[in-house]
Amino acid sequence: MTTESQSGPAALFEAFVLCDDIRFENNGKLLLIGVYSDVVQVFKLPLQLRSLGLAVRAKAMSQGRIPFNVTASDPQCNHLLEANGEMNYEGEPGRTIWLPIVMGPTLLTTEGTYGVRIVLGDAPPIHETFGVKKTPAEPGAAPPALPTN
Repeated sequence: MTTESQSGPAALFEAFVLCDDIRFENNGKLLLIGVYSDVVQVFKLPLQLRSLGLAVRAKAMSQGRIPFNVTASDPQCNHLLEANGEMNYEGEPGRTIWLPIVMGPTLLTTEGTYGVRIVLGDAPPIHETFGVKKTPAEPGAAPPALPTN
C-alpha cells in the first residue's frame, strides 16, 4: 500500500506530548511517564536524561505504511537525537493514531528553547519547541545525603 492517498498525506500531525518515557501495556495501551508541559524544569545543568519520549498524535488519512522522522536540537541548533522508521496503519481512515518514540540518552546542556522536527510521510515538516529552565532548589532544602559505607 502507498503512504499517500490521492487527496493528500497518509497522516496529519495534530500534537505531541513530551515525557520521560513511554511504556506499552499488554493490552496495547500507551503509558506516558513523566509528562512535561512546554517547559522541562531541572535543578542542574548539564543534565543527562536516560530517555526522552515523544508521543506524536496524528490523524491517519489512509491505510498502509507511514514513514516518520523525528529530530531534536538544542538552543544552538546542535543535533541531539534522531528517530526514524515507519508505522503500518491498518485501521479506518480518519482515526486518531499515536506514534510513540523513545530516544536517548540525551544531554541537556543549557537553558533555552529546544527544537523538535517531525515529518510524517510526505507531509511538510512540523517544527515544535519546548523550553528547558533551571529551577532553584527550595530554600533551606539540603542536598541528598550521600551513602556512607
